[in-house]
Amino acid sequence: METSESPAVVVVDTAGVIRYWSAGATALFGIEESVGETLDLIVPDSFRHRHWGGFQRAMSTGESPISGGRINIPVRCGDGEVRSFPGTFTVLWDGHGRPVGAVGIWSERRGDETPFSPIEPTT
Repeated sequence: METSESPAVVVVDTAGVIRYWSAGATALFGIEESVGETLDLIVPDSFRHRHWGGFQRAMSTGESPISGGRINIPVRCGDGEVRSFPGTFTVLWDGHGRPVGAVGIWSERRGDETPFSPIEPTT
């Protein structure tokens, strides 16, 4: 059984519709499984325009400046609060190299995360 220490894993299709929502996402974000919802569920209002512009570019080109990088990604949680979680976003491709969606994977907070700042390795 997954616990709150399990990573939050969210997989979406090219339209940003959630196709997989892990138990870790439920625990970390305080939102029940949300398959079939759009990413608007967790994307904070203040970042939506920027998010959808970047997401649509990534889905049309297969490239994103943050794909594969480790950054603090802001999430609107179930209690309405926006918190940044250490995570990564990666574009997913089919066997022909066409974008078919994306996956986001987040971990527990340490408490000092700033949106979109790089995650520093622990020392």
